[in-house]
Amino acid sequence: MPRYFFHTQNGDCVRDDQGEELKGVEAAREEAVAVLGEILRYRGASFWETRAFSVIVTDDDGETVVSITASASNDAPDGWTLSDGLQ
Repeated sequence: MPRYFFHTQNGDCVRDDQGEELKGVEAAREEAVAVLGEILRYRGASFWETRAFSVIVTDDDGETVVSITASASNDAPDGWTLSDGLQ
């Protein structure tokens, strides 16, 4: 099975030197979402200090295969509106 490395970035880069053996890229995507969720749960409100947190997944060759970022803002995303009757 291929080995994937789950590095994190939130101003500082934390390198994963151990990695994890997974079936493929789809499994790496699922794990990246889980890792990001765990980190955000752990950081709680302090996430607002950095405003962004990324998990970058690389393969054995160091090539990026997956990248996922959560960002925080005090503004709604462009184009976002409440539908009529939901207010």
